[in-house]
Amino acid sequence: MFDYNNGSNGMNDHDNTQFQGNFTTEPQSPKKPKKHNTGKVIALIAAVAVLCGGAGFGGVYAANKAVSMISGGDQTDSMVSSDSNTTSGSADNNDSAADSSLSSDAQAVLDSLQSGASHVVSGNVEYNSDGTFTYTRDLVKAVKDSIVYIEVYVTYRGQETLYGAGSGIVISSDGYIITNAHVAENDTYPVSKLTVKVNTTDPTTGDSVSTSYDAELVGSDTDTDLAVLKIDATDLTAAKLGDSDELSLGDDVVVIGNPLGLETSVAKGVVSGLNRQVYDDNSVSAIQTDTAINSGNSGGGMFNMYGEVVGIVNMKLINDNAENLGFAITINDAKTVISDLISKGYVTGRPILGITCLQVSDYLGAIQGMTPGLLVTNIDSNLAIGKSELVVGDTITAINGTQVRSVDEVSDVIKDMKPGDTVTVTVSRTDSRGREKSVDIDVELSEYSGN
Repeated sequence: MFDYNNGSNGMNDHDNTQFQGNFTTEPQSPKKPKKHNTGKVIALIAAVAVLCGGAGFGGVYAANKAVSMISGGDQTDSMVSSDSNTTSGSADNNDSAADSSLSSDAQAVLDSLQSGASHVVSGNVEYNSDGTFTYTRDLVKAVKDSIVYIEVYVTYRGQETLYGAGSGIVISSDGYIITNAHVAENDTYPVSKLTVKVNTTDPTTGDSVSTSYDAELVGSDTDTDLAVLKIDATDLTAAKLGDSDELSLGDDVVVIGNPLGLETSVAKGVVSGLNRQVYDDNSVSAIQTDTAINSGNSGGGMFNMYGEVVGIVNMKLINDNAENLGFAITINDAKTVISDLISKGYVTGRPILGITCLQVSDYLGAIQGMTPGLLVTNIDSNLAIGKSELVVGDTITAINGTQVRSVDEVSDVIKDMKPGDTVTVTVSRTDSRGREKSVDIDVELSEYSGN
C-alpha cells in the first residue's frame, strides 16, 4: 500500500538548497519554507518513497552536503579522493570496451560481473543503422527485468516496519545490485531488512514472474550516494553498463523504476545537461534530464538507446519556477565506486586524519575562553596518526598553513591528497603551567575504510 504526496513533507532549509527525502507518508501539513532574499526555494529531492503507514515517520533524507546552486562544467576532484575514474565504452549494442582509465583491479571486478550481461530480446526487433533500438518498446522489453523493486524495513518501537521503497539495477546474473545509499541505509531508524523483488519473463508465454529475496548490504558510500546489494539468485538479467562520456545534449534516454510503488514504470526524455555538480564536493557528476523522476525512482536505471545503463537515478530538483529537472549519477563515476564496494566494502583512496574532535568556532571560543579550532578528543591508535606527537587535548588550528575551524575545512585541505601523504598540523597546546603554545606536528594521512 502506498499514499501519494506532493513532495513537500519534511522540507528543511539549508543554504537555500537541500536534499529532501521525497517520501510518501501519511498526510501531514507541510512545513513552510524559510524566506530568503532571493524569494526562491530550491530543493534537490531524493527520489525514494517511504511507505510507513500509520507509523508517522515523516522521514527526511538530508544529504550532509548541500549546495546553493547546480553548476555545470568539467568534473573536479572528489572532496576526499583522488581523481575520479571514467570508463569509455563502445557504442556497439553487443560489446562494451574496457577503459584504460579504470584501474586493472576495478576493471577485473566489472568484467567478471558483466560477463553475463545480455539483452533479453525476442520476436522481431528493429535497430537503427547505428545499432540503437528503433522502438522504445523493444528497448524496454530487453532491459526491464534488470530493474528491481527494493523494500526497506526498519526497527521502530521494537517492531520491524516497512519504511520505504526504491529501485535497483541488476549488474550480474548472480545477484549483485546497485542502488542509492539513501535507499539502502537510514540515518533515523536502524535498517533491519532489505528485500528485493526481481521480475523474470517467461520465454514461452512472455508472462512476468516475480520473486522476492532478502538482500545483503555489501557496501554503501554516502559521499556518492551509491550502494551495492547482493541476493542469493542465479540466471538474472544483468544490465549492461555503458559509457556516460559518450552522451550528448539532446540524446534520448529511458528511465525505468518503481515510482510510488508502481513497478517497472517507464519514462522517456532527453539529456538536458551534462557534468552537473549536485554535491559541493564534486564527488560525482550528474546527468540532467527532463524525464519524469518521482518518489521510488531512486536507484533506477537511466538507459541510452543502445539499452545500456548510463546513469543511476537519484534525485530531482524542485523550484517554484521550474519543472522536469531530474538527475542521475553518471555510470562512469559510479563504476570505480561499485568495484570498490564489492571488493572492499568501502571506497578506496580516501585520506583521513583519524581523530575524533569537537568543532570550536570563533564565537564559541570567545564566550567559553577556548582556542578556536578542532579540539582533539580521541586519536585512533590503529592509524598512522597514532604514532605522531598529537595528543588528546590539542586544538588543531591549521593544516599546511591553512586555518581550520570545522571538519569540512579539513576535508577541503586534504581533498587532493592520498593516504600516505604527510601534512603539517598546527596545534594549540596548554602545558603543565597553563601556558598555551603553538606546535607544528607532521602527520601521515591514513586511508578511510568506512568504519
